[in-house]
Amino acid sequence: MPAFRLMGIFSSDWFSVALGTTAASVAVYWLSALARSPALRALGIALAALGAVAFLVISILWAARGLAFPELVRRDARDLGKVSFTALIPLELIALGVALQLYFGVPRGAALGLLEADYFAAFALAISLSVFEGYLLYTKSVAGRELTYAILVPPISVSTDVLLASTMMQAAPTTRPLVAAFTLWGLGVSFMLFIFIGSLALAAHVREIRTPESVPIAIFPVGVSSILVMNVLFASSLGFLSSRPAMMISLALWGYEAWNVVVMAVVSARSLRGRPPMSVWAYLFPLTIFWVSSIRISAMLDSIGYALPSRIVLAAGAATGAMIIPLWAYSVYATASLLSWLTSLPREAAPKPGGEEDVGNGGKEASP
Repeated sequence: MPAFRLMGIFSSDWFSVALGTTAASVAVYWLSALARSPALRALGIALAALGAVAFLVISILWAARGLAFPELVRRDARDLGKVSFTALIPLELIALGVALQLYFGVPRGAALGLLEADYFAAFALAISLSVFEGYLLYTKSVAGRELTYAILVPPISVSTDVLLASTMMQAAPTTRPLVAAFTLWGLGVSFMLFIFIGSLALAAHVREIRTPESVPIAIFPVGVSSILVMNVLFASSLGFLSSRPAMMISLALWGYEAWNVVVMAVVSARSLRGRPPMSVWAYLFPLTIFWVSSIRISAMLDSIGYALPSRIVLAAGAATGAMIIPLWAYSVYATASLLSWLTSLPREAAPKPGGEEDVGNGGKEASP
């Protein structure tokens, strides 16, 4: 049946739909706080609920795909891109925890138990996937097309636990030493992998890139610097790093991220043609992290009397946050366009689950 056959397209990269929606919810929360808008807050809650539903549905479809097509599981386990996108699962777990905490406050009772399970499960899964990715990098013959910036997703997921670390320490003080240690371990793993894996991805991009259409989905490690900013600021809050060096490092990383966002926007606007790629979903989370890191840096600058730089940082972050809403709508359009195209295909032309084309991304590679 066509519906059964099309199930084969729901590989791990589809988790970017759920993550992008939940990230948009977090971005809208901070926009609503800045604008003091109840309407934006209501929109953010709706997006959080939609992200949770999308995660559940995609998880079911992904699991059903594995049961229906066991050969795809074996193939995906040897594909760096598919393994990397599986790390969107712990990212989504963390993002859902952040969204729930923002909208409903620090959890207590049974809700706290769920948050702890969410935090530790996400960290364990992220570490496991990053180890498996490293195993593949060292043991398999890696094709150039596999070395996109998508392979940065596992190291990003390892260090993203910092987004829930403060809430965990506030809600469950007994976990403070363990959470602090996990966060610093994650920072070390991620930082070194960013350098190592990011260099591989950049070299492969320069060597393998052939068409302008593939540019916006093959490059731009957007979000990496912002994740590092959040980790540096958290280390400072624990007393492991004094405030002045932490601010200097954070501002330097933020400046690079701002440059990266501008370049990404210009190149993507110039390069996108035809049916929009599903990979646009992958930019919602990193842009949200840039917006959140901008809020943190702006507050630190304001606290030491740097009023004008504080306003500049906040304005740049807010402008990016405001872009996330139309980008989310465009991503929904890209998904609807893809599904409409797939369902309109003649039966004999329907994509084969074991084929070479990555239908979930419109036949193109994707990046975080």
